[in-house]
Amino acid sequence: MRYRLSAAAPFGIGFTVTLIAAGVSLTNVPLDWDEGATLSAATRSPGELFDLAGYKDAVIAPYYLVLLVFLKVVGASDAALRLPSLVAMALGAGVTAELARRMVSQAAGIVAGVICAALPSLMFFANTARPYAFAFLFATLSSLLLLIAVRSPRWPYWAAYGLCLALTGIFHLVALSVLSAHVLILAIAWWKERDKRLWRAFAAFAVALAAVVPLALLGRQQRYSQLHWVKTPTWETLVTLPGEIAYSPAVGYLLVGLAIAAYAALPSRVYAELVALVAVPVAVVLGVSLIAPVWVPRYGIFLLAPLAVLAAATVTSEHVRSVAAPRFARAGAIAAVLVFLSLPAQISLRSTHKAPDTRAMAAAIHTHAAKGDVIVYTDFAWTMRPTLTHYLSRLEWTQTAQPPDILMKHSAAANGTLEATEFQDIQGRLANAHRIWLVGPAAGVYGAPEDPLSAPGWKIKYIQQHYQLHESYTFEAGRAVLLVARTAPAPAADYRGGHAGSLEPQALSG
Repeated sequence: MRYRLSAAAPFGIGFTVTLIAAGVSLTNVPLDWDEGATLSAATRSPGELFDLAGYKDAVIAPYYLVLLVFLKVVGASDAALRLPSLVAMALGAGVTAELARRMVSQAAGIVAGVICAALPSLMFFANTARPYAFAFLFATLSSLLLLIAVRSPRWPYWAAYGLCLALTGIFHLVALSVLSAHVLILAIAWWKERDKRLWRAFAAFAVALAAVVPLALLGRQQRYSQLHWVKTPTWETLVTLPGEIAYSPAVGYLLVGLAIAAYAALPSRVYAELVALVAVPVAVVLGVSLIAPVWVPRYGIFLLAPLAVLAAATVTSEHVRSVAAPRFARAGAIAAVLVFLSLPAQISLRSTHKAPDTRAMAAAIHTHAAKGDVIVYTDFAWTMRPTLTHYLSRLEWTQTAQPPDILMKHSAAANGTLEATEFQDIQGRLANAHRIWLVGPAAGVYGAPEDPLSAPGWKIKYIQQHYQLHESYTFEAGRAVLLVARTAPAPAADYRGGHAGSLEPQALSG
């Protein structure tokens, strides 16, 4: 019993520390650009979500479906939207700790779990309603199960491995690049042991690929609309990769340095296996990206798990005891350094996602709204629509009614897309509107001008001629401008424009 409790300690510590470290800031920041898409998708009916998958975000649809079911039970609050990511990331940290315990030592397991809680990017995605925490969890768990299975090639281990590998690809296709490292690890095991039971791995591969191929085919059809903004990698991409993945160059390069030093602390096979889990997926994804760019740093956060294990091996290994401080002192010192180096990024990420603060915007509109006010959205505001509506609906409207989205004809859900369709007859829709809340990105964000009434487009042209600026409120990367009707009527004109869909922010993909 005591042994079981001791063996479970690294997982428990990794899970608990990460859950607390990320949980304290779960709702500090309002829903961001990408989470606007999550909110829009996960609050639809299953049929509407299926329609969306046929148009866009097919590779993320399984995550949306999980969230849809969860939100049906608990409601669509900010905490509920992010809670699955928080739990998945905490479980991923626990699995990382268990990976380190099995591959290195008990002490390394504890340190690896703590390292996860110190990594800014992991804390960021624990607080973000997107699928990356799930991809981190299942990519790490599949690696753990593979390493167990190659040492004890029994069917239950292979079955569990195949399931986790499938879930890795289902929650994020790029994370399935971990399979390339698994193939190398399997080859190493075969070279050393020639155990025919290792061939069972191919059954697990087949099951995983069968589950993922339909998503991959749909994703391939949507690749341009999803990833048209991704650039071809260069040497600079490789050099900056550690800092980009960790969301802190200092933390990223320290992890890589400790990982390299683990060569002196680990048996060669274990070191090769852990290094493969980091290096091989990077090589594969960057290689593919030279032909069809798919590399985005946040897609690679699953690489931080083996890096954390290697770093933990360095600071806790008995092999370097003679040339360094005792391992507990080393572990404490490295943990302290990591926390210190990560503080600037941790503080920043827990206070802003560099996206429109539609929660504060909703509060400002609520405070200053008057009877008859309406809301109009500018271009590049399509994910502000669901988040602002979300926050407005949670306020108590007693002094005046909630301003309606006056131009919306069909919601994004009704369209089977992520964009609403607007009425073309703007003149008729605004005929009785004395005050407009014009909502969109702040000046300089996605090309938004300083003067909100100088933006191009038929909608803004009409508003500019019939309304004037009264107040402007900027909230992070978003802006709510209160416009009032001009006293003198403008010359009559035909303002029946075309489809008023918005161009998509580049941040929203994958």
